[in-house]
Amino acid sequence: MTGLPPYVVWRRRMLWLRAVLVIALALALLVLRQFSALVPLSLTPLLWLGALLLPNLLTLLTLNLDPRPQQRLLAVELAMDVMLFLAVVQLFGGASNPMTFYLLVPVLMAGMTLPPMANGLVLILALTGYMTVSQWHHMPAPHTALHALTRELSALHNIGMAVAFAALAVTLSILGQVIQALTRQQQRQQDKAMELAGRRERMYQVAATLAHQAHELNTPLSSLVMISDNALQEPGLSDTTRADLEQIHALARQVAGKLRRADHHDVPEDIAFPALIDRLRLHLRHLQPTLEIRHQGPDHAVLRQASDWFRVLANLGYNAIDAGAGTLAIQLDTAPEGWLLQISDDGPDHPERPGREGMGIGLALVESTLENLDARLEMEFSRQWTQARIRWSGYGA
Repeated sequence: MTGLPPYVVWRRRMLWLRAVLVIALALALLVLRQFSALVPLSLTPLLWLGALLLPNLLTLLTLNLDPRPQQRLLAVELAMDVMLFLAVVQLFGGASNPMTFYLLVPVLMAGMTLPPMANGLVLILALTGYMTVSQWHHMPAPHTALHALTRELSALHNIGMAVAFAALAVTLSILGQVIQALTRQQQRQQDKAMELAGRRERMYQVAATLAHQAHELNTPLSSLVMISDNALQEPGLSDTTRADLEQIHALARQVAGKLRRADHHDVPEDIAFPALIDRLRLHLRHLQPTLEIRHQGPDHAVLRQASDWFRVLANLGYNAIDAGAGTLAIQLDTAPEGWLLQISDDGPDHPERPGREGMGIGLALVESTLENLDARLEMEFSRQWTQARIRWSGYGA
């Protein structure tokens, strides 16, 4: 996913497409010029070819605007593409020239990126223009370079080409609208999956925090803090006893605070692979005390953007817990293209819930995070294990 609306992406792509079109047509004219070197080539066709790049000027001037008005600008640019190309076709023999079918490109782009009304306007403009140049066009003089591109064909053939063009234009316009609707539906499903994964991640983070706090309440150090605090509330204590209790209470709170900060400090930017696994084990131990986390890999391997890698592993761990897994195996190894990180859980082999696969609901969040790391995810499911393979070209993104 690019993160930009489709119409913004296509505005940028059309910059290159127009440039390629102009270069291809210019080269074709120069090649044809070699076959009639004695006949000078008019400057007018070359000027009209250059005019095909005028929409690029509008694109370059407005490309950094807010995305919202860019859809209307794309509609204007596609309409300009149709009109300017019709002017070129009018010089090259009209609708009898096969290159007229390039008009189907802006029609398809309009279907894929514009709302129905704007798409319909571009379609009508293309059809009307095609019919116009089929009746009114310029025929170059015989034996010129341009005449080879514009050979006049029979009227029946022109009618057949017009019918074929209209059918293709309408079909591509409808197809573009269908693709646009499916893309929006897929985006909504992706957004919903991301929202569910985010909620599940926050739920597990809150659960881990509460479980950690509950664990603290059952420790002797926490009991010492509570007892000393209650003892200080008792009346009639001597000054010496009160001073001793205050000292004990302050010392116990100080030690508890240091331990709490040690458990909750942020993940650094770069972290060694074993240290990252230790943090993951500490994070998941209160959520599923029976979950065994095994790891294998080089101790010297340093993962950059460690917070993103921790998020990936944590969400895969949440999925393993959801599936009732008892073992989470993590292995880091080299691969031909860089590095391979394998995460496996035995959720499908759970005795009470056989066949239940792990690594489910959080995959949308995992995949979006891996995009930031320039890594790709592969999944494999079997009766005993669910395995995720993450490949990337370096230790970090």
